[in-house]
Amino acid sequence: MKLTTLDNSDKIKIVIEENIKSLSDNDVIKVAIENAWNKNIDKPIEIYIKDSFIITSSVIGFLIKFIKKDKIPITLYINNDELYEMMDDMNLIETLNIKKDI
Repeated sequence: MKLTTLDNSDKIKIVIEENIKSLSDNDVIKVAIENAWNKNIDKPIEIYIKDSFIITSSVIGFLIKFIKKDKIPITLYINNDELYEMMDDMNLIETLNIKKDI
C-alpha cells in the first residue's frame, strides 16, 4: 500500500494506492488521519482509495469512530466499483460519507 498526504489551503487529501490488506496498512492509515487532524483541525479530510477492492474491518471501525464520535469531517472517495458496492451492501455509504471517485 502507498499513502500520500497533501495539505491544500482548504482541505487535506490522503491518497491511498494499491490494496489495503495488512495490519501495518491499518496503522499507517490511522496515523495519517490522526496526524492530519491534529495539525489542521479546521480543515476537512478527503480520503481517496484509488485501487483497493477490499478494506479491513479495523479501518472501517476507526473511520466510524473518527467520523461519529470524534466528529472529524472525513469524506471517503472510492474508485473501485467492487469496494463501493460492498460498502453500499453494508449500509456504510452515508455513515462513512462515501462518494464514488470518478
